[in-house]
Amino acid sequence: MSRSSFQQFHWQSSQFKSASNDIDSFYSLLAEQMQRLGMQQQTLGAIEAYPLDLYQSPNPHSSRPNLLISAGFHGEEAAGPWGMLKFLSQLDSEVFNKINLSLLPLVNPTGFKAGHRFNQYGENPNRGFEFAAGRALESADSSVEGKLLIAQQDLLKALSTDGILTCHEDVLQHNCYVYSFEPEQAAGAFSLGLRDSLAGFFEVAADNSIDGCPLDKGLIHNHYDTSFESCLVRLGAKRGACSETPALEDFDQRIDANCAVMQQFVAFSL
Repeated sequence: MSRSSFQQFHWQSSQFKSASNDIDSFYSLLAEQMQRLGMQQQTLGAIEAYPLDLYQSPNPHSSRPNLLISAGFHGEEAAGPWGMLKFLSQLDSEVFNKINLSLLPLVNPTGFKAGHRFNQYGENPNRGFEFAAGRALESADSSVEGKLLIAQQDLLKALSTDGILTCHEDVLQHNCYVYSFEPEQAAGAFSLGLRDSLAGFFEVAADNSIDGCPLDKGLIHNHYDTSFESCLVRLGAKRGACSETPALEDFDQRIDANCAVMQQFVAFSL
């Protein structure tokens, strides 16, 4: 079975008292958290009526680790953005004295609002990040969102030197797993910690193959493709990951799991 590009998925969150695709509620709650934390906002571009916003630590310092968390590349993977809201609500501003944290909370707003995988133009925002001669390049598969991100690759490279986490979901799964990238050939504490943070909420997917990639103990390790996180690792991020929560499970539980994997990602560098 393959994922549908335009099948719509909608859930209801009890904790946020909101539908999964309520984009106005999402942006309103996001603005509240950004104001509370004092994070710097930079709009990288617009997709129809919606901005592609990047947020950064209030007072970044060159001596601190640089971490980037992104979510909402696929519109039917709604627990990633909502999980980031929960993560932000529990974040203490003291963390900015220890790390430079940057966020892309909702990359594909038109897909998110519709509740389907691709953007409204039928493009996959997490493909088309080609890499050659040390640079990210556009391709025929690059989406509107992807082109905006590729245009900002120097900035995004600097903001993710110590790690990139992208939070995804799998609408075909009852189980969780993680794509991970580390300098070592074998998965280490970084990868295992992220997997185990999800395993506190869901069963880990059994060893098999997902999208042609071998899954071993809940991890697909050092698999390079044309995804955003893979590209940033090639650009120089020390570590990277794409978490996958099971969208066949309870929505609020998935929100909590996405919050937890973000917390684990940050804790690893503290």
